[in-house]
Amino acid sequence: MTSITCALAWLCAVLMVPLMLFIWALDTKKTRINRYRSYGWSWKKIAGIYGVSPTTA
Repeated sequence: MTSITCALAWLCAVLMVPLMLFIWALDTKKTRINRYRSYGWSWKKIAGIYGVSPTTA
């Protein structure tokens, strides 16, 4: 019984990876910037990631 549970857990984990990659690929730049702001990142830090000025970000 334990091996079946373990196998199902692994199956779920393996199937989640492509789904997460698909969702990540659909993220827009605006969505990512809003997420970074919700994490408490400064505009300066976000601008550094995208190579723009903080006022542009």
